[in-house]
Amino acid sequence: MIYRDRGNKSGKDDTDNSKVSAEERIRLTEQIYISYPRLKEVEQKIAYCHEFSKMSAEPVNLLIQGETGTGKTTCLKRYEHRYPRYETEEGAIVPVISAAIPVPATVKSLVTKLLIGLGDPLAEKGTVVNQTLRFLRLIKACDVQLIILDEFQHVIDRDSDKVLKTVSDWLKNLINESKIPIVLIGMPYCDVILEANAQLKRRFSSRISIEPFGWDTNEQRQDFRKFLRAVDVKLPLEKRSNLADEDMAYRFFCASDGTVANVMQVARRATTLAIDRSMKSLDLAVLAEAYDERLAANYPQKPNPFTE
Repeated sequence: MIYRDRGNKSGKDDTDNSKVSAEERIRLTEQIYISYPRLKEVEQKIAYCHEFSKMSAEPVNLLIQGETGTGKTTCLKRYEHRYPRYETEEGAIVPVISAAIPVPATVKSLVTKLLIGLGDPLAEKGTVVNQTLRFLRLIKACDVQLIILDEFQHVIDRDSDKVLKTVSDWLKNLINESKIPIVLIGMPYCDVILEANAQLKRRFSSRISIEPFGWDTNEQRQDFRKFLRAVDVKLPLEKRSNLADEDMAYRFFCASDGTVANVMQVARRATTLAIDRSMKSLDLAVLAEAYDERLAANYPQKPNPFTE
């Protein structure tokens, strides 16, 4: 994967952001999304499950693991956005349906959320058996091709640390009955749920992990700096802010611990402040202010990495 640099040699983006209103530039800032190589790989694996399952004897399922803020949920939402719900004369078509597994995780709460996602006006009505049968009929009627379930770690009971077997068994039976692939998303430790259910484990042999960026090796540093360069290109400012310079990149790494969500929180807030103040690019002062507003409370023992 190559990060494409769409700016010119002067260090300024081809788009003349000085002619775009402040409100529009702030809106663009909030919409920035960087599909870096790790997320590209995730998207490709999801697409493989989605498409190959249409031809295979058994659905191909996928488990995606990663710490909070690594971009896994955003990646899945973007994939779902590629296959929007639409209406036909026969009714609604929902190619991809997603839901977050609720807390506490019960079969009834989960199937209710899925029924709501399909637009069932009686989603909460009936026994679990009746709801499940209704869900199976609806996914066929709505031509559902892929089911995405986020927060898979919620299948572990918070009080006892035991796997909720009823939920994991329901997921196994759902795969068997529907023949539709399922993508599970959760924290790094959620694979213990599969280890506790051998039949479910067999159905999720395909797994991928999204890790934060590192700084220990030259390759890790280069990857992180490429990501920052891609962010810099998309910032709706008049000039580049040189976020990928080694000193600035190290400050961002210290601020974010290599987590994409933390990088974007600082970059977005600093850009909004810069636009409000008619600044042409980001400097250390505005980045330090953004860090204090968005991340400092989470790391009370850490000095602000953007201060001189």
